[in-house]
Amino acid sequence: MTDFAYDLLDYPAHVHPQMHPARLAAIARLHGLPAASPADCDLLEVGCGDGLQLLTLALAYPRSRFTGIDLSQAAIARGEAMRRRLGLDNLRLLAADFTAWAPDPRGYDYITAHGFWSWVPESVRRHLLATCAAHLRPHAVAYISYNALPGCHLRRILRDLLLYGTRHLADPHARLAHAQALLRWLAEDVLRQREGYAGVVLREAHDLLARTDTAVIFHDDLADTNDPIQFSDFMAQAEAHGLAFLAEADYHESDPRILPDPAARTRLQALAGGDRLRREQYLDFLKGRRFRQTLLCHAGAGARAEPDAAALLGLHAVGELRLEPLQAEADPLAAQVPLRGLGPDGAELVVDHPLTKAVLQQLAAAWPQPRPVADLLATAAARLHVLSTADDTAAALTALLAGFQTGLLQLLCDPPAFATTPGERPCTSPLVRLQLEAGADLVASLRPAMVRLDSRLTCELLTLLDGQRDHAALLRDLAARMAALPADTPDAPPPGDVDGWQARLAPILAQGLQQAARLGLLVACPPAPDPQRTM
Repeated sequence: MTDFAYDLLDYPAHVHPQMHPARLAAIARLHGLPAASPADCDLLEVGCGDGLQLLTLALAYPRSRFTGIDLSQAAIARGEAMRRRLGLDNLRLLAADFTAWAPDPRGYDYITAHGFWSWVPESVRRHLLATCAAHLRPHAVAYISYNALPGCHLRRILRDLLLYGTRHLADPHARLAHAQALLRWLAEDVLRQREGYAGVVLREAHDLLARTDTAVIFHDDLADTNDPIQFSDFMAQAEAHGLAFLAEADYHESDPRILPDPAARTRLQALAGGDRLRREQYLDFLKGRRFRQTLLCHAGAGARAEPDAAALLGLHAVGELRLEPLQAEADPLAAQVPLRGLGPDGAELVVDHPLTKAVLQQLAAAWPQPRPVADLLATAAARLHVLSTADDTAAALTALLAGFQTGLLQLLCDPPAFATTPGERPCTSPLVRLQLEAGADLVASLRPAMVRLDSRLTCELLTLLDGQRDHAALLRDLAARMAALPADTPDAPPPGDVDGWQARLAPILAQGLQQAARLGLLVACPPAPDPQRTM
């Protein structure tokens, strides 16, 4: 796909938590690499689009240095305008041909390329690997995502159909509209059979229509180049450049426990013969994996094949947990009483070790704020009124590592800071304020994540959170703003009824502010000056 197409039809900008250096550094340290802290690092993103990911990083880590390069001049211009508005001198955004650009000779602690590999020619892929080999520092990490086989065989069925059906159209908007019409034709009129080949294609068509941004369909499925690759073939190319497999950024995807049958896991281990790469490839075949986010390091960097639970003591943990005692009326922290931790995506961990259970309770209460693992252990021991032994600590760390491996928890190194309570004068992230100013309803949080704002009321509230208004002023000004708008719900006060809006908003304002904090949209603002002390 040419840069002209990306300039004509914008690719949707997102932040991707899995490529955040706080996560990459944590994984590297688990495997024995002393990767740089995101708070003081050099990071290069190849194919950065408008740089939204880098904008969040540059705001969070002012002592680090970030560089983004993309072929789309329009995307870089958008990002550069935001960079200037935010005053981020630690970020450079470049519109350039990556293969003709000279990287910083001092090298990088992280090189990331998301949504890049599968959509560029083979020569550019080789250049990306060569750049990683030549410009990654000794203990640095590269993140490269790509469409993977065998899963992408299914997506390619529809890609071939869409390419054939739109081959006569040159205008991007016309091609996209016709492609969507073809997908609706398949999903609604043709493929009524639910089994066999028709059922497979029907599910793919429904998925594209329901869950995929229209611009993604154009740039991904209608792209001139979209080449999925088998993991083993990707690693053969990486190894030819002196690079080695470190892990997957979505770490839980490599956990053999995804196979529910213990006998199946035993057979997988036998087939892999102790070879991590062979095990990863077999897992791809078994799961039908279609997308990978592979972390690479230098082959001679000395990375361990398996993670070391002791490394968690230098990391933070975070998890959206629901805890269920499995013995009614028993003390959930008592020894031998099992406690089940459940994550929103179905991840599960059952533990009966008291120290571990006390740590999980703290994590559940702290969500979404990451907590240092060492502090969690110390606080848990104090709560239990015990002096934890080395065996207790090791058992808790092993359990937390298992939670990370199954996707129940995330581990982070020096995570970004954000306010978890609104405070007296709440303040929205400056990046969110810019996005709201531009009319966006999908904004980048500080956690980081993308947050969909579900109402005009939410957008108006976040716009007012400038750190200058206390809660009373927020209620007054938000009511005035909403009263100035046309009524958008049947039970809304009529336009101009400021008192009616104040009465409606008063009982829910505190809840809305707390939700903004939980979503990672607020920064810690300094208290407003006392006018009595400045006179």
